[in-house]
Formats: sequence, C-alpha cells, structure tokens
Amino acid sequence: MTSVNLQRRFARFFIINGYLPKILLAAIIGCVTGVVAIAFHKSLEWASAFVLSPFQGENALPWWCFAPVPAIGGLLVGFILFKVTKTPEAAGQGTDNMIHSFHHKGGKIRRRVAPVKFLTSVITLSTGGSAGYEGPVSQIGSGVASGICRLFRMPRSLHGIFMLAGTAAGLGAIFKAPLAGALTSVEVLYREDFESNAFVTSIVASVTSFTIYIAFVGATPVFAVTPLFPFTNFYELLACALLGVLCAPFSYFYVKFYEKTEKSFAHFKINNAFKPAIGGLLTGLLILAYPEVAGGDFTAVGNLFTNLLPTTFLGVMMLLGIVLAKIIATGFTVGSGGSGGVFGPSLFIGGFLGAAFAGVFEIIFPGLLRVPEAMILVGMGAFFAGAAKAPIAGVVMVCEMTGSYSLLPGLLMSSVMHIAFSRSWSIYKSQVKNKFSSPAHRGEMDQDVLRVVQVKEVMTLQELCPLRGSDSLMGVLPYIDSSSVYPVYEENEYLGLLDMSVLRNTYMAAPGMLRHLLISDCTVKAPLLLASQDLHAASRIFVRTGVSELCVKNAKGEIIGILTHSSIFKVYDKIVSGKL
Repeated sequence: MTSVNLQRRFARFFIINGYLPKILLAAIIGCVTGVVAIAFHKSLEWASAFVLSPFQGENALPWWCFAPVPAIGGLLVGFILFKVTKTPEAAGQGTDNMIHSFHHKGGKIRRRVAPVKFLTSVITLSTGGSAGYEGPVSQIGSGVASGICRLFRMPRSLHGIFMLAGTAAGLGAIFKAPLAGALTSVEVLYREDFESNAFVTSIVASVTSFTIYIAFVGATPVFAVTPLFPFTNFYELLACALLGVLCAPFSYFYVKFYEKTEKSFAHFKINNAFKPAIGGLLTGLLILAYPEVAGGDFTAVGNLFTNLLPTTFLGVMMLLGIVLAKIIATGFTVGSGGSGGVFGPSLFIGGFLGAAFAGVFEIIFPGLLRVPEAMILVGMGAFFAGAAKAPIAGVVMVCEMTGSYSLLPGLLMSSVMHIAFSRSWSIYKSQVKNKFSSPAHRGEMDQDVLRVVQVKEVMTLQELCPLRGSDSLMGVLPYIDSSSVYPVYEENEYLGLLDMSVLRNTYMAAPGMLRHLLISDCTVKAPLLLASQDLHAASRIFVRTGVSELCVKNAKGEIIGILTHSSIFKVYDKIVSGKL
C-alpha cells in the first residue's frame, strides 16, 4: 500500500460519524502541543534570565540601560520574520491570525509559521516587549494541528475544527486553564456566536495538553496566593457591575489605539524588518517610567495582592498611569510587528483597573467591600470578556487561574455590563458576527442548508389571525397573545407583522398612548416567504429586515404558517452533525 493510499484511508477514518476518531486525533494534537508549550515555557524562562543577567548582581548595569533592549529584540524579530524566513503572518498577535486563518483560509497555516512564531515570540517577550503568551502559543498550537491535518490529507471541513483544538491545547496549557482554553478557542471566532462543532475536540486537546504541561511545570494556579472571595453582598455585586461599566472606555482606548498604531506602522514607509525595532524603542522608553509594563507575565498583578491597595487618589492615579502605559506599550510592541498576543495584556490592564477601582471605593465607602482585592480579579475577567467579546471564556479563565469559582457571581455581573457597553469594538479585528457571516461556513451553508432545504420543510404550519391596519389597537389588544404572530392587512393588501416590541415599549413608557394608536402604527414591514423558497433566500430576508419570524404563503398567496430565524440555525446544526 502506497503512502498516499494510507493517508487517504487515515483521512476517511476521521470523517466517519462519531466522536471517537476525532477525539483520538484531538488527543494527539494535545500531546504534541503540550510538549511544545513546555518547550516554550522553558525557552522563555532561559531567555529572560539571559537578558536580565547584566542588570542583576553586584556589577549590574544601571536600570536605564535596559531601554534599548526591546529595540534590539524588535530588530532581531523583524530580521527573522521579513528577511530570513519571510513569514509575515507570524508578526503581530497570534490569536487574530488564527481567527483569520479559520474564516478565510480553511484552517490552513504554513508549516514554517509555528517554529518561527515560537522563536520570535521568545525574543519579543524576553527582551521586554509588552505582549501576551497566549497569542504565540495559540498560533503555535493551531500550526501544529494544521501540520498534522496536512500530513494525513484531512479534508478542508476538518482543518478548522482541529486547528481550534490546537489553539485550545496551547491556551489550556500555558494558562493552566483547560476549560477556559477550550471555551476561548470556540468563542473568540464570533462576536455573537461560538463554534459548537469544535467544542468536544477542543476540550480533549486542551485537557491532554494541560495534563502534560503541569507534569513538568507544576499544577499551581497562576494566582495561587489569592484567598477565596465569595460574593454574597448586594453592594459587592453592585460594585462589580459598576466596574464592568468603567472598563468600557479603557477597552475602547485599548482597541482603537492598537488599531491606529497597527495602521500607522503599516503605512510607515520603511522596510518592514525595521518596524518592530521602532516599536521596541518606544516601548523601552515607556519601561523607564513604568517598568511594570515590560514582558508578558502577571508578576506586577500578583504584587497587588501582597501590597496595600491605594489609599489616596494619588495612588489611584499612579495605577491608572500604569494602565495607560500598558495599553500604549502593547500597541507599540504588537502593532509594529512584534510577535505576541493582546489577550494577556488585557488581563493585566483589567487587574490594575480593578485595583484602582477598589482604591477609590475604599476611599469613598471604607469597609463596604469585605475583600477589596477581589476587584483585581473581577477587573481581569471583565476587561477581557468585553474587549474580546468572550464572556464565558473570560469568566472561566480567571476562575481557573485562581483555582476557585467563588468569584463567579461578581465576574459574571461585571463581564455582562462591560459587554453591554462595548458591543461595537473588539481586540480581534478578524472576528465576525456569527456563523452566517463566516466565509468558513458559507460554502457549507450554501450547499447544504441554504440551497437544499426549502422553507416548507422547516416552517411551522398554523392558522394565523390577520389584523386590519386601520383598526384601533385598543380594540384588539385584549385578544393579542405576545407569543403569537399577527399578519396585518389593509383592503387585502399585506402590510407586514404586528411589532410586539413596539407594544411593549409603548406600554412601559406611556401606557396612555396605546388608545391613540392604530394597528398600522405598530406594524413592521416584513415580506411574505414562499413555501417553495430555499433557506438561502429566507436567511437573506431575515438579515435585511431584522425580524425573528416571517409568515409563509403557498402558491395561491394564502398564509399557511411561519418560519423563525432560529429554525435555520437548528437545521444547519443538524446537517453538519449528520442528523439530517
């Protein structure tokens, strides 16, 4: 049997319905990624010690001599990326590159990306660049998975799933958070959705990688010194909600400054190889004033638990200064082409914001918070959840990094509030709204759901009660069921659907106005669907109108039932899972 035939047989083995073959490959990916994560951890540890050695001991260099070190690291990174290996996709933040690869490249990553990302990230972080570990490790993990899929000639449909498994494996290991790693990999792809098809394989890969990683590095959580922080007090939960709201302007500045910096460096008319050095030089100058922003670890955040929180507004302003410096330093480091992530810095920023908030709260309301230090961790989870549009992943990540779920109520409250005020921006520019917006699923949906399935196969048959647009709303209001759909006509002309949201809003804001409204005043334009239409046409109408339900008519023009937007998602999930 030839090697090509063997590869094809192996690929077919993993396409069969059932989780067992996919779980096996996910475990293999987790094993390889776990070993790579250990190598990354040890390499970064050794490189950092080497870089810092001249600044330690009796004959140590003055602290200000460290300023050019990030520039030297940036020069090495730029030379490796753009001159030696010619791998520009390994520059910048790794997680966003992974997301872009999933949506636009079928989950395929060039073989050289993983080793190049490994080397350049170690250099960037060890020389003081302000970036996160997660970006490099997630891209390395996804690169490992992509290489394995390519080796065995896996079909395009499985490349993306296993690439996410590799990402989850990297994150689960490096943060010692297996569940959060899996959740992050499937959640960061979309702003309002998640990749459910990849969750099982991501869990297996993440747990496997985590198990291998802690066997060599240790199982101690990242923030092992933190006490339990139970939230049972109404005022504490209110404080968490307020902290989530206050995170919004800082996350906006974080995202916009990074985007602006990245665009500025992209248009900067010098050789790309020198751009990370310029970003490193600017970062080095910031480190002179704020040494806490150097690197990608959480030592500075951990120190907040051992030192007293600020008791004066001057102390609070110093913490906010570190927050702004970290935002700017990360923009300079990663936006210029340095190799790293923006996830880790977002946790750092959130932690210092939480500390500043706790300080202000203690000054104004002393003793109201039983454990003010808890706000440090709440800020970490809330900031990342809102900035990355990954509420579940952000909450679980902080819980696993502390080894405790006692923070869960406060984290959930703050994360939801941050997202509520930050829906229009994200640190990952390659995110799309949902599966319908993803090019990765467009082909699947066009071929399976949108073209093959007709509306009549999915719709709900039912008799609907038509309303006349010229009638008074108060006359029919007692007979209206808020869970039903009501088509509106005027002299046999179809106008649309009765908009229940208008009724609810009017009732809440000014109940007396209802007696002055006609049914046509509360009607939303929504075209009728043909029962013979396919779901492609139906989905486009749903997106254009923004409604969640549409009436369906037969060939005679008679309304025979309704189609919901959610039913299209359900059919799609059944098809891709082989149940339909």
